[in-house]
Amino acid sequence: MDFKVVFTETFCCNLEDILEHIAAHDPMAATKLGDRVIDMCEALSFFPERYPRVRRRPNIRRLVVGKYYKVFYRIKQGNRAVEILRLWDGRRGSNPHF
Repeated sequence: MDFKVVFTETFCCNLEDILEHIAAHDPMAATKLGDRVIDMCEALSFFPERYPRVRRRPNIRRLVVGKYYKVFYRIKQGNRAVEILRLWDGRRGSNPHF
């Protein structure tokens, strides 16, 4: 049985901010990145355990899109849901706080 993928408001705001910044320089690149991030998140509906856990937050997992963009998510087994928490540009330094 597949999991339901749920995007948090924080993730949506992070995605919007990153895409607006990229679109100012290259609108096509922003569109491609946005599509790729969403597609990879939605693919978590099947086998969401495939990506590693965050070392200091074992209930949080991380997938990397491209070279720099990290998607942080949590699996809620009881609800059969994957909660997409944040999108982070890895060039900003350390991982975000949750």
